[in-house]
Amino acid sequence: MTVRIGYAPTRRSIFSAPDAVKYRKIIADRLRELDVEFVDIDDINEEGLLFDEGDRLRIVEKFRAEGVDGLFLPHCNFGTEFVCARLAKDLNVPVLLWGPLDERPEADGTRLRDTQCGLFATGKVLRRFQVPFTYMTNCRVDDPVFARGVRDFVAVCNVVKTFRAARILQIGPRPYEFYSTMYNEGELIEKFNIEVVPVPLPELTRGVKAAKAFTPRVSSGSGTGTTSMLNFSMSSPSLYMVE
Repeated sequence: MTVRIGYAPTRRSIFSAPDAVKYRKIIADRLRELDVEFVDIDDINEEGLLFDEGDRLRIVEKFRAEGVDGLFLPHCNFGTEFVCARLAKDLNVPVLLWGPLDERPEADGTRLRDTQCGLFATGKVLRRFQVPFTYMTNCRVDDPVFARGVRDFVAVCNVVKTFRAARILQIGPRPYEFYSTMYNEGELIEKFNIEVVPVPLPELTRGVKAAKAFTPRVSSGSGTGTTSMLNFSMSSPSLYMVE
């Protein structure tokens, strides 16, 4: 199953914009080396960076249209924490926070990025927005921890994507003694939009017997034919034969 990541590197205006643009490209190149499929925001503004509320709205629209399964928010400098949190809240997909290691301050005391502090700020705002996220420790893009963290995040996105698309077939009720297999069907659909589709055992038994007694018809001559199988309708839980 293909997983697509929304790549939204962020910066803040009081730090170096040119250096943030440089790191945006460095990170994107590393993601390509790792064979990560991602959707960037290079067409949203000249810098390809997230820092403006108007741009955020266009990014939401683009990422939804592209069907991203996760959101990567690398802080190319301090980052704009409230815009990051709003984007994450709207998309409702797994979120990964990371930033490169900070360099030492310049001789006059200025700093290029102050990424670590920005990550603390974004993490705090995400918690206020009740958005779960994964934090990957600051490192260089060629460090093993970066590759491992990104791959782990892609795996998480794959699990969430599969989970959200699930529909559960329940065959008969649980045995009385099996208290350990209780579940809340209402909570599944309320929290995760996952439906449980029940089929009674007598109905399943009738369907299986009908399938065993049925003789498939295969046409001759052209090499194509018709086969028959047992089908289960998820919209209307009943078993029936199709040819």
